[in-house]
Amino acid sequence: MVNGYAGKFLEIDLSNKKIKEITFSEKILQNYIGGRGLGVKVLWDRLGNKWETIDPLGPENILLMLTGPFTGYFLGARTCVTGKSPQGNGIIGSTVGGEFGVELKCAGYDGIIFTGKAEKPSYVFICDDNIEIKDASHIWGKTSRESMRYLVKDSINDIKRIHPNYGEFKEPSVLYIG
Repeated sequence: MVNGYAGKFLEIDLSNKKIKEITFSEKILQNYIGGRGLGVKVLWDRLGNKWETIDPLGPENILLMLTGPFTGYFLGARTCVTGKSPQGNGIIGSTVGGEFGVELKCAGYDGIIFTGKAEKPSYVFICDDNIEIKDASHIWGKTSRESMRYLVKDSINDIKRIHPNYGEFKEPSVLYIG
């Protein structure tokens, strides 16, 4: 595998509640370096021939959250979020900092490709190789702080269920995606 990549990506179909691992060839990872480059490549490959008819806010759009080869090293902790822009007809790409990309790499993934649309408010729980689409109806409309308090409390219970020998201060990688 190309240095800096784990080699696995998650594809999460929110409409059908299906989660699968996918890979890209070393050639693609070398030619489209980083979250932004790979994001544009995936968008164009999947939506290019129907770009004009895709509703950016509809279930046929794709939202990608991708890391690059430096994410997790001292130099980088950025994650690129890419999709068809609701403003104009182009591609929107924004990078976010923080721990998300690093934790995603620690869980063994280089990125997430979201497709479809969930029937109700949902979030994705990732703890090592345990990935679940969970109901978020009970936290919908709450403040960010209230939502995070609930998610942290809920995740500790899930982690104890998955890894019964872990204490609260020894959790493995946990991620939340709204």
